[in-house]
Amino acid sequence: MHVVEMVLSSVLIIGLVLAWRDYNARWLFILLGLFQVLEATTKPITIQWTLHYYLWCAVLSVILLAMILFRGLIAEKVYNFTKIEYFKRTRESYALTIPECAFCFLIFVSSVFCLLAWLEILLYYYKIVSYPVIYHHLWVPTLYTLHILEALALITFITRIIRPKGALNYEKN
Repeated sequence: MHVVEMVLSSVLIIGLVLAWRDYNARWLFILLGLFQVLEATTKPITIQWTLHYYLWCAVLSVILLAMILFRGLIAEKVYNFTKIEYFKRTRESYALTIPECAFCFLIFVSSVFCLLAWLEILLYYYKIVSYPVIYHHLWVPTLYTLHILEALALITFITRIIRPKGALNYEKN
């Protein structure tokens, strides 16, 4: 695991601890943690799919995006199945905040970028292009930048959640 991926994992753990009292935030961080476990367990297998690995990355990004956007419905379905009160409260407190929207936008950009990389690898494999520019020059720096921005969006979300109501008072000048 690279340092940038560890930063994102650290933010998830810290966010889970700091925002524990907020049902919406706790559910978000639990789902993100479950997603990271899924990604980490499948990576040793999928990294060997040299041709379709980038398609898998795009599919994972779409799954993550769906998990975030539909987590209220997921909580409702889990409540209907288990009758655990936590999921009912999670569904009732579901709200999509601006930092979460920024996080979703970054995930969407990541999925589009992964699709572009997959298409470029396919074109290179079938000898339509002679040199994969995205793969050789843009893949790592772009994904690292997106991961860092995702971590910053989550940090913004955490600070918004743990800040007490009315903590920022704006003076009228």
